[in-house]
Amino acid sequence: MFQLIRRKIEKVGVDEAETFLTHNDYEGQRPLRRAHVATLVEQMAGGTFTLGHIAVARQGWNGGGWLLANGQHQCNAVLEVGEPIQAVVEEYDCKTPEDFSRLYRTFDNNAVRSLSEIALPEARSLKLQWSRKFIGILLAGISFIEGHAGIHKSKRVEFLKKYIREGNCIYELFHSYTFPEYRHIARGPVVSAMIVTFRKDAADAETFWAEVRDGERLAASNPSFKLRNYLLTSTVGIGRGVSAPSLNAAVSYREMYGKCIVAWNAFRRGDPTALKFYADKPLPKAI
Repeated sequence: MFQLIRRKIEKVGVDEAETFLTHNDYEGQRPLRRAHVATLVEQMAGGTFTLGHIAVARQGWNGGGWLLANGQHQCNAVLEVGEPIQAVVEEYDCKTPEDFSRLYRTFDNNAVRSLSEIALPEARSLKLQWSRKFIGILLAGISFIEGHAGIHKSKRVEFLKKYIREGNCIYELFHSYTFPEYRHIARGPVVSAMIVTFRKDAADAETFWAEVRDGERLAASNPSFKLRNYLLTSTVGIGRGVSAPSLNAAVSYREMYGKCIVAWNAFRRGDPTALKFYADKPLPKAI
């Protein structure tokens, strides 16, 4: 676990801000938001900025250097204004990448950190090279399986550790393609179904979802072909999803997941399917 070494209210001027930003080279750091920097600049220049909060951590790995855990926007604003601010400056000791990931996601009180922004450091601590976009899609699928209601995002990112094998399988389906080519399968309910099917039979799942992704040389009666057409003409009306390029219907998260499993079961049996889904019935189980 990370450990606080020092905490003190200090003056942070241009020199100090530049020094802190030399440590802002963590791969999992979220992109700088220029709009947020502009807001801070306005507050600092107008005298309404009260007290900053900057945190750095000494690594217990990778040569023992420092990493900026919080404050990149404040430091950039100080450089633009050219005047010092008063800030709580904290120094932490992090022995492992996992320690830094936990520390990083505790700082959520300024520009709110999204789920994917706090999940990227967690993924890097697990030595996963997944992209930020992919992590967000994967967590949407995991959340449906785990039941995300009432679970804070700082706890939800810890689910990644349970789904490394399935995540790597799904990443292989996505990573060599550009987003428009796989946008119809880049949705929470579809990824939920992918996870379940990869747990049933990884080889069959790889074949099935590649067919749904590509649609190559498929008969009209093929379950993969029917699911592909359904996904291309539907969008998720409830929950996280990606709008289809040709919107014919907005469907529920539950329906899209259910039809994915119906198509999978037909694929496994070698049967055709009408992709029927009954909202008042329990969700189908993957075979």
